[in-house]
Amino acid sequence: MHYSVIIIGAGMAGIKTAGDLYKAGEKNTLILEARDRLGGRLKSEKATLNPEVSYDFGALWFHDGLQNPLFEKAKKLGNVNYFYDDGKYVYVSEDCKEVPAWDYERIIKDIDTFGQMYFQDPNHEDISVRELCSIYLEKHKSELTETQLKYAQQVVRLWLELWDGILWEYASAKHAFLWGVEHVGRNAYVKNGYRTVYQNELDELPQKYQKHNILLNTQVTHIDYSDKSNVTVTTSAGAVFTADYLVVTAPMSVLRIDDASDAQFIRWSPPLPARIANMMPECEYGSLGKVVFEFERCFWPEDVHRFYVLASELSAEGSARPWQNPTLIVNYKAMSNVPSLVCLTQDPVSKQIERMSPNEIWQLFEPIISQFATGKVEKPFNVLKTEWNNDPWIRGSYSAGRVGTQMTDDICAVMANGVSNRVRFAGAETMEGPSNGCAHGAFYSGEREARFILKHKKVNAKI
Repeated sequence: MHYSVIIIGAGMAGIKTAGDLYKAGEKNTLILEARDRLGGRLKSEKATLNPEVSYDFGALWFHDGLQNPLFEKAKKLGNVNYFYDDGKYVYVSEDCKEVPAWDYERIIKDIDTFGQMYFQDPNHEDISVRELCSIYLEKHKSELTETQLKYAQQVVRLWLELWDGILWEYASAKHAFLWGVEHVGRNAYVKNGYRTVYQNELDELPQKYQKHNILLNTQVTHIDYSDKSNVTVTTSAGAVFTADYLVVTAPMSVLRIDDASDAQFIRWSPPLPARIANMMPECEYGSLGKVVFEFERCFWPEDVHRFYVLASELSAEGSARPWQNPTLIVNYKAMSNVPSLVCLTQDPVSKQIERMSPNEIWQLFEPIISQFATGKVEKPFNVLKTEWNNDPWIRGSYSAGRVGTQMTDDICAVMANGVSNRVRFAGAETMEGPSNGCAHGAFYSGEREARFILKHKKVNAKI
């Protein structure tokens, strides 16, 4: 039961690592996946009214359209349908069907610049995004219109919360304004499901490998790297595997579990070195969720790509209620001619929605959808939702910068260095720059680790 490389996790990072190793002639590898399915945080489900269209509950877009290898392969193969949903958009509030964005969007840019300038002062400690907005508005309120004062901070809140999946009163302003990176190129929405993108990478591995070298329902409970020549991996079923190298692609939300009684706890022998163990509590995860409403017909503007819903409140305390939180709504009618709306949600509403019935979820969103409806509002015949918080192998969606935590690039640098030359980490949250937290970030990390192992083996062979 000895392998050249064992890979924990069959998401994008794990499959890419195995694929690159296989192409380089390193075929004696094994992938251990705790779930009963492949894909990790990539999950697609076909639309009821058109099976050629899918809803994604993990990654939705090809980000970094000018330098995304997954996007380039998809275009070359021609098997992934995509749509640039950066056309017409509408801001909606509880008291206005279409908020005039031109009146305050310039102020959003000012707040962004102000945030960058604020942290140029080394004496300024990290604060929340909400606090920073308050400082800006207090300082410049005499120069702003009533509309700008009313809506500007809610737009900042919307973009922050629906990117990281956490409330703006907990989100780090330093992360948001100082570290914040711009994507390189446009974002293309995947119409027929990210499972196709994932399959493109899985197909790099022969069917024989997929059948015999990927083990589902195989949970790793113990990693022993005390022997400097190999690594021993033990599963919950008692199976023992050894390998020259180990690549761990489990989300950091799982790796940071330190309670030995937790069912997903992984024991390390020896314990992880301090540079990693001390950093794990800094690896915070947000809760970016999705809700899909499928309707029999469209009763909203068909030409609007996105509806940006602004909250009427500044905080999200208590049970979820209409207009309490900002929401981004993607219009599938404009994108795929399917009468569906996909709503992006954040913590805490995303966690609460996981416990709600379809009818309760509809009651939460009906007043919002009614605000931009152009005809009689009808009840959806189907409601779908994400379950990432209840998923023991995810426990959130992806990394988020909370106040006082380490900068993302610092965390990535630690993870990219691995435990040792034989125990490595990969995954979307181990890549710095604009690909961090994205599917192509996971791809890059798998590419990085395969390259490292091949180089290290070559050096050892010469010795």
